[in-house]
Amino acid sequence: MKKLGFILAPLLFLLYIAGETYLKLNHSSLCHSTGCELAGALLKFDSLYLNYFGMAAALLLLVVGILSYAKKIPEILFFIVLISSLLFETIMLGYQYWASPEMCKFCMGIYAFLAVTLLLSSRKYFAMTIPAVISLLMALSFLNIPQSKSFVTEDGTYLLQSESCPHCKKVKKYMHENNIDFKKIDIEGIEAQHFATFLNFKTIPILITKEGKNIKIINGDKDIIDSYENSSTDDIVIEESVSINSAFNVVEEEGCGFANLNTIANEAESDCSKK
Repeated sequence: MKKLGFILAPLLFLLYIAGETYLKLNHSSLCHSTGCELAGALLKFDSLYLNYFGMAAALLLLVVGILSYAKKIPEILFFIVLISSLLFETIMLGYQYWASPEMCKFCMGIYAFLAVTLLLSSRKYFAMTIPAVISLLMALSFLNIPQSKSFVTEDGTYLLQSESCPHCKKVKKYMHENNIDFKKIDIEGIEAQHFATFLNFKTIPILITKEGKNIKIINGDKDIIDSYENSSTDDIVIEESVSINSAFNVVEEEGCGFANLNTIANEAESDCSKK
């Protein structure tokens, strides 16, 4: 049993990653699912480099495992490398679980190899690692992680808004009175905040109208209402937003500011935060 955990399992683990790396270098893969492609898109670099990193970790685990089995170095070094690798992969796989609609089968295989190796080499360390794995997964579940999915999927009108924003209420009232159908997207969602920040918008409401491949984007209650009263806008309209310092402040009576990745609300809330 000990030989399986210290030598055979790490060797198979190394061959598993090496095989996938070889296939990638030849424009193929063990995993052909959408989840594998999405997992690669979550990285800051080419996924092939992560394979190289995995091969180095697997080789180190094998070498340390052989030396530990031969009692040439303390066993604790083997478990440090193994448990560190398992916790690293827990974060990678956990983030992927919440961010991606489909899991990467190759990544799940890596996690299975690490878990089985730890179980075969020491049930005691396996049991001790479970609370750490659960803690990491719980921490990731508490984070508002952007999801890799589309929100503006069908033709129609979408309004990025907040229930506490009076400028949003003004637009919604106008649209209801004029029988204009629209779908609400709450700015509290991290995906909506990333979208608005990408366009350099720091105020809401933001109107998105999708008609086939044509998209119209308008920021600010006045411009949104004017676009319906004077329907002479271009296919894509992006108004410049006004810089603000805190969340939900009134900006020239056009919209309510929202907290994004580049702003921190340190001042008192304005009327825009009141329902």
